[in-house]
Amino acid sequence: MEILPVTSQFNVGFSGEKAWTPTWREASPAPTEAALAGRLERELRAAKGASALADAEVLVPAELLARAARQALALAEGEPCGARGAAVIVDVAGRRLAAFKVDPSTLTTHEIHLHLDHDATNWTSLLPQFLKNLTRGGTIIISPQFTIEKKKLFRSQTE
Repeated sequence: MEILPVTSQFNVGFSGEKAWTPTWREASPAPTEAALAGRLERELRAAKGASALADAEVLVPAELLARAARQALALAEGEPCGARGAAVIVDVAGRRLAAFKVDPSTLTTHEIHLHLDHDATNWTSLLPQFLKNLTRGGTIIISPQFTIEKKKLFRSQTE
């Protein structure tokens, strides 16, 4: 095996004075709150259509998805790949409804679990079940309260 010295003609773009900065973070920008809220809405619509809820009407409070996206981005702040490394899992009343990766080309470093519940304080919850069954598929009203938690998928050496 022959070892050849590297001459200055091969040092294009490298400098000893400047620290290396990764360019992979710049390849796809970090998702914004509005983009993540829109993605949550699209994934919930698709999951609803493919599940037993296809005939039901699901009502989600206006700012729920925006608040959930804001908190998800805050939870992903300290992660190595940021929000792009998140896998988002959405469940309604304990049943998984949707799951997606924020950026499929990025390694998943953590999971964001979004737990939604039915709103038991509205007037339809007072109706007997047989009256609810008379409607086409029923109406499911999602509560404005939700819980969100992060599950790390790795440990650093300092932990």
